[in-house]
Amino acid sequence: MTALTTEFVNTGTSVWNTPSIRSGLLNSSNSKCAFCETKLDEESKYMEVEHFRCKRDFPDMVVDWDNLLPACKRCNVRKGGYNVDMEGMIVNPFDVDPRNHMFLYNFRLRSRDVVGRSTIDTLYLNQSDRLVAVRSSIGEAVASALERIREYLEDYIAGQKTVRQQNRIIRGIEKLLVESSPQAEYSATTSTVLFGDPDFSWIRERLQERGLWDSLVLQEGIARACAMLP
Repeated sequence: MTALTTEFVNTGTSVWNTPSIRSGLLNSSNSKCAFCETKLDEESKYMEVEHFRCKRDFPDMVVDWDNLLPACKRCNVRKGGYNVDMEGMIVNPFDVDPRNHMFLYNFRLRSRDVVGRSTIDTLYLNQSDRLVAVRSSIGEAVASALERIREYLEDYIAGQKTVRQQNRIIRGIEKLLVESSPQAEYSATTSTVLFGDPDFSWIRERLQERGLWDSLVLQEGIARACAMLP
């Protein structure tokens, strides 16, 4: 690492763009951008190595593992040469839980403190035509899915207690929980919408009453860990 740092200082070469560093960063973030959660391992998408403390002001940290984050091009460009020590600290999601500093409300991120506000503003995390629109679309899909599952469950309770109907309900909820787990794209949005929806609470309570929730408890716990509730 010392040789790579020296090479960067002397030549300005992108010494961090090595297969081992790039693959390690992808693995560390479930192949998602550390800031906006977009998937980075899909076709037409590209991971950029983000330096939390910018390489212009901290050249000795250009290959310091604790200073590197996987980022999409949008977030990497937005942050640019922002100096977290001079211009204000922002959230490093590898070091602190973002939920301590921000939460999701009406598909927009809201700050809990100055660090949250600085993060949202610096990275433009409420960009309407990109991020907010995506979150809104996800929220609509989750709400629609929950409405359908509730209808299935209401029919099941009313008397249509077939194994097929029961499995359709369980599979539907299981799919939403999987989409809310850390491996999924935009899982923070999906999980926040899911756990904030009264239909989900109603469905869970009815399934618990019938002893049908036990198989989903672990997945619920994993998914809830991603939620950014107020």
